[in-house]
Amino acid sequence: MKNQQILTGDPFADWAELYELTHQNKQDDLPLFLDYAEKQGSPVLEIGCGTGRVTLALAKAGYKVRGFDLSENMLTIAHQKVAEQPKEVRERIQLDKQDMSEMEVEGTYTLALMPYGEFAHVIETERQIQTLQRVHDNLTDDGLLIIGMSNWDAREQRVSYEGGEIARWGHSMPVKYEGTFHDPRNGNTITRYLARGYDPAKQIAVHVYIHERHDSAGNFLSKTTNILPIRYIFRYEMELLLERSGFTVENIYGYYDKSPFKHDSRRMIFLARKKK
Repeated sequence: MKNQQILTGDPFADWAELYELTHQNKQDDLPLFLDYAEKQGSPVLEIGCGTGRVTLALAKAGYKVRGFDLSENMLTIAHQKVAEQPKEVRERIQLDKQDMSEMEVEGTYTLALMPYGEFAHVIETERQIQTLQRVHDNLTDDGLLIIGMSNWDAREQRVSYEGGEIARWGHSMPVKYEGTFHDPRNGNTITRYLARGYDPAKQIAVHVYIHERHDSAGNFLSKTTNILPIRYIFRYEMELLLERSGFTVENIYGYYDKSPFKHDSRRMIFLARKKK
């Protein structure tokens, strides 16, 4: 199946700092990755490492990690965080910029991670398969791939997404309050809202992130809006992609606590073993 290329470039080019502020304290997924890192051993390949949250947790626990991301600004933050670590942690980490569908890495890895929805940024079927095949080729014979993604809700507001631009929003998209975050550098607060819709014809979810900044006295400073198209991937579609790319699905969790995958699970977390 051939898909029109809908998303190119760096979707986080102008809001990497906001992403870091709103995601830096997430920890509920780390025990899962550390558990499988202990089972598989070093080295670990992290695909879509972002600002280095998972990378640093693994390196601090003693594992060698090769991480890469497409976003220059996300990697800049990751490099800054790595530079603040002790020498023995810094030496376990290698970061660089790459497109996951075209990645070139040296050696093989016992464990590969796409921890938090990175694969959903690969829109086209051809690039999805190419990405998984690249991962497969860079794993050891008994290597394990863990892919985390949302358990998508197709009942979302329906919108039209045509030719790389939103052609028709309908009358409105529901806006949900996502939280208020503190910026320790300047005392500002950032309030996040999320509007989301779904184009079933293209299997694309449109996420619109709205961030409002206020100073410590509550005065309004700025408002930014970022549109992030994401590919909806469903369970059996993902299983088929993995099977076609040389993997066997060992398990599917519904969340990072290893709960079973069910209809109302928040996440789909695939554990896929490289076929021998």
